[in-house]
Amino acid sequence: MENRRKNYFIKKEFQTKFIMKFCALVMLTAIISALLIHLFLSHSVTTVFENSRISIKPSTEFIMPGLILSSLVSIILVSIATIAVVLFISHRIAGPLYKLENSLDRMGEGDVSFDIYFRRGDEARVFSDVFNRSRQRLNGMISDIKKEFKRLTAEIGEIKKISDKLPSESKEIKKNIDNLENSSNIINGRIDKFRL
Repeated sequence: MENRRKNYFIKKEFQTKFIMKFCALVMLTAIISALLIHLFLSHSVTTVFENSRISIKPSTEFIMPGLILSSLVSIILVSIATIAVVLFISHRIAGPLYKLENSLDRMGEGDVSFDIYFRRGDEARVFSDVFNRSRQRLNGMISDIKKEFKRLTAEIGEIKKISDKLPSESKEIKKNIDNLENSSNIINGRIDKFRL
């Protein structure tokens, strides 16, 4: 059974901005529509039958109250639908971004032992493939470095054994070999932080 996200607000700031931009677009569309209708009707008149009398009124005065009310209802309904649709779409974008962000943080800590997978339907599934290939290549490079370093450490140990047999006048060589061994231990500690 596929894992389903229970929380649709994964990256709240990103998703909120995404939703607000679409809602602003809906409102702007409604305002432009109302202004255009007002502009087109401002120079026309309408005959109205009111209180048993026929009246002649500007079309805007007759139509605008109903237009404003219908526009407000439309804005509210379309905004609710827009929020639902955009939240669903942004969820499919924010989820992978969140997972990718956390995975890169983990890699930054030295953990290169895992692959990431996005859910079916998530946008940017290609990023998980790219991430996993990159992680595998990095894992291989670190593994090769560890093997080479192990070989280098063994050679340093052999050189140290040989230097111990040298006469005491060779203090400079022994000191350099000790420095090399200390540097080797520091590098080894750093390499060991990687989890393959």
